[in-house]
Amino acid sequence: MEDLTTLLKRYAVLVNEAIERYVPRRFDESYVRWACGEPRYAYDTEALTEAIAKPFWDLLDRGGKRWRPAFMLMVYEAISGWDAREVLDFAVIPEVIHNGTLIVDDVEDDSELRRGKPCVHRIYGTDIAINAGNTMYYLPLTVVLRSDKLDERTKLRIYEMYIQEMLRLSFGQAMDIAWHRGIRGADVSEEQYLQMCAYKTGTLARFAAKLGAILAKAPDWQVESIGRFAEAIGVAFQIQDDILNITGDPEAYGKEWGGDITEGKRTLMVIYTLRRASEADRRRLLQILDMHTRDKHLIKEAVSIMERYGAVEYARKVARRIVEEAWADVDGWLSPSEAKEALKALARFLIERAF
Repeated sequence: MEDLTTLLKRYAVLVNEAIERYVPRRFDESYVRWACGEPRYAYDTEALTEAIAKPFWDLLDRGGKRWRPAFMLMVYEAISGWDAREVLDFAVIPEVIHNGTLIVDDVEDDSELRRGKPCVHRIYGTDIAINAGNTMYYLPLTVVLRSDKLDERTKLRIYEMYIQEMLRLSFGQAMDIAWHRGIRGADVSEEQYLQMCAYKTGTLARFAAKLGAILAKAPDWQVESIGRFAEAIGVAFQIQDDILNITGDPEAYGKEWGGDITEGKRTLMVIYTLRRASEADRRRLLQILDMHTRDKHLIKEAVSIMERYGAVEYARKVARRIVEEAWADVDGWLSPSEAKEALKALARFLIERAF
């Protein structure tokens, strides 16, 4: 089997080329007509380029792992046995939506850095960032809308699945925001945290997997099964992201070290610590989280409290267990293939990564 890193890089090149076909770097008259139809009056393509295309490509050109579209392509091959290049254009959808959510998420979190550079709203302004991010929730669906490869029933399956997953995405984000604003205080359970991850981070992984399965003409039970596997990977990915936020190399991580402490996020490590810490440590950790501080000394103090109770290692164990249990559910019905092995390798990579 091709090395996973090499495979991801190869897919990334293909996906980037496909994205540029559906979200060009410059919006001209013919593209806007293709996307939106004939104008009633007149389009300002320069304004659309500056306020949508430019900020979007600023973020996209910074890199990213592109694992969600790669996951979709792997699922398609693993289920159908056909060449994934046949559905390459559809891999645009989860990746473009994902980058749109990052733009909006950074506004909501008041973040400074994304992929090693200032967040989109820090460069272009909050108004442009929110609108550009929201546009990316819908624009890639034109791939389905304009497709002559799909019958109407398949399009309907994709649209219904899209609506359901985007609702879940917003619900997951709502829970996360409420918690880091301190609305629930310390009263967040591990199960509630995992559900938040399943919706906030697991949604687009699940969407990518289910899209690949639908395109492979899989029956509903296989679509749901592979979707649950992908959701579990998304949850484990979020746990690992939380770990890297306080233990990773800021250069490799590409975001602010300790940013989750600044935002007051109730991560699995925070929840675990609050359940086991002494009353003094518990009060102090909550106090620092509710400060929303960028003071590195206070952030280090919060991290040291969590480390004192073994929260980081506990989170790692949970992430590994979630992926192992999820793989067992699909291992039995996925036929042996290189694509299946690539899926397994990708799941392992996402919980062992250092960036």
